[in-house]
Amino acid sequence: MGKVFITTSRRPTTRTRSLLKDLASVIPNAVRIVRGHATLEKLALEAFDVGADRIVVLRNWKGNPKFVDFYEVLGPGEYRKLCTLTLKGFKLIKECGSQRPPCRPRALVLRRQVAVEEGMPLEVVECLVRGFHVEIRDWVAADDVELRIEIKSGYIEIAFRIQRLNVVGPVLRVWKAKLYPIAQS
Repeated sequence: MGKVFITTSRRPTTRTRSLLKDLASVIPNAVRIVRGHATLEKLALEAFDVGADRIVVLRNWKGNPKFVDFYEVLGPGEYRKLCTLTLKGFKLIKECGSQRPPCRPRALVLRRQVAVEEGMPLEVVECLVRGFHVEIRDWVAADDVELRIEIKSGYIEIAFRIQRLNVVGPVLRVWKAKLYPIAQS
């Protein structure tokens, strides 16, 4: 699993920066980048230079984080859009009454029975696997962060948990996911 560059759109709000910080704390191998005026090409070049294979961009809409765009780094300055999560809302770690994980997690894990559960939106699961390198398996190690996905009325709630109990990351309320085609080589 490679590094993941995580950044914001060009003019982030305070809440966007807070969400960025919370996400970077629970994503294995995440590197938080201050974007400034950098284009996606420049971000892809920097990502390639340090061995990152993903770029995650939090985009605003009317002053709040609304979209999470995932890009794959193909080469120096080259990238491809993988998918986009559209957020209905979110809660930061401090709003959940929780703390960040004590150490950097080794992996993000989604239990297999949750991934194949009836009614589970496969686009959301696929976007998480493509973008965050989520592993789908039956077991969760002590140094892994588990994704807990619940289907609510009108949205999907994603919580980052450690040892099945404690929330250690933001709680994302995802309205929908859009997948982009991946060219076969």
